[in-house]
Amino acid sequence: MPPPPRSPAHPARARRLWPWALLLSGLLAGCAGPATGPSGEGGTPALPEAAGPEPPPWERTDRDRAIQHLLVAEIAARREQFDRALEAYLAAMALTPDQRVAERAVELSLVLEEEGSARAAAQRWRELAPERAEAYQLLGLLALRRGDGEAARESLGQVIERWPGTPGQAFLQLTTLLGPDSEPEVALGVLSELAQSYPDVPEAHRAVAAAAGWADAPARALAAAERAFELAPSDREAGKALLQALSRARRAEAVALEEALATLQRLREAQPELLPQAALVEGEILRQAGRLGEAEAAYDRGLAEAPGDTELLYGRGLVRAGRGDVGSALADLRRVLEAEPGAPYVLNALGYTLADHARDLDRARELIDRALEAEPDNPAFLDSRGWLLYREGRLAEARDPLQRAFEQQPQAEIGAHLGEVLWELGERERARAVWQRAHEQDPDHRVLRQTLERYGVDPHAW
Repeated sequence: MPPPPRSPAHPARARRLWPWALLLSGLLAGCAGPATGPSGEGGTPALPEAAGPEPPPWERTDRDRAIQHLLVAEIAARREQFDRALEAYLAAMALTPDQRVAERAVELSLVLEEEGSARAAAQRWRELAPERAEAYQLLGLLALRRGDGEAARESLGQVIERWPGTPGQAFLQLTTLLGPDSEPEVALGVLSELAQSYPDVPEAHRAVAAAAGWADAPARALAAAERAFELAPSDREAGKALLQALSRARRAEAVALEEALATLQRLREAQPELLPQAALVEGEILRQAGRLGEAEAAYDRGLAEAPGDTELLYGRGLVRAGRGDVGSALADLRRVLEAEPGAPYVLNALGYTLADHARDLDRARELIDRALEAEPDNPAFLDSRGWLLYREGRLAEARDPLQRAFEQQPQAEIGAHLGEVLWELGERERARAVWQRAHEQDPDHRVLRQTLERYGVDPHAW
């Protein structure tokens, strides 16, 4: 079947950080005494005529101790003893009001993935430079990673207040830095609360939409993206965010079909430059709904604006194959393959279409084999291999790849194929069980429905 459309090594990172040695030299220069003094001939310092009283013992200041720790840190770093270097930077950080030392401790903590040290260093950085947003930003991100929503909300709120640009720019920065690894549900809750204080900032709602996507909350993502679009209907990025949220929401059946189509219409009217992208989403939505004629028309509209767009060509090829227009489908898929000659998904789609319609099975085998060489365990590719074997009359061989594909992805079309092979092998009870499971996944799937009708199986009689 065709599918629908470390941190770096410590030594390398440490070499990037050597400019921090300038900080040490600055501190040393600041505490150095005069370069010259009374001298005799040739510039040699003159000796005192007579020894005076013993000088008092040297009492080291915090600055002296900080310099000592910085020396140790730089030497340890040059020797690639990074844990020792971090320990020394943390010690120096507590003894000097120079925020650059805290920044250095933060950076090295992150390289070593020492979250406890990074948090302590960021807190010290915040104490030394409370007007800077960066320390609050790091503290907020670390809080999200450990799932502390309250601490994250407090710190990230300070980021937005202290950001040198607009609140919208601050939200965009947070969206860039956050991600699925930041406890998605916690991140969604934090950004949602922060956005409530900025109800008319479209970027705030885009940030919520992104977080809802990470948290697998498609309805919330769509609502936030729609609000961002309402606030900035001419903003291209808001339009793109809405398209992405709409596509995901429809796949999850979190929005009604007609409502989704109406939203696409509003988007096309507000941003006609996004017509190809909107056509791609519309074609996908209509294809999933089985409205293949309308889906082809949507792809046609997109291709009129972007004739060589491979995603649109691929989608239209699948729709044309589904409508039985095999020649046109093969033409579209061959154009995609010319543009992306090694793409496994295209190889598979073209091979599957040939096999499904019993066209040039040798060529179909070559294409599907190339796809499987690239991704041996891809369930869509395994389904294509099994279906090809079935078309070649090799039923016993077809069962294994189809079974493997269905175990990985119990999708309706794969189930339809596996059930048909089992039925033809005489294993009719197993075939019914597979079809029943596939029907539970997608009762309206076109291929599954046609297969059941062809074998006279009533899914409502199970």
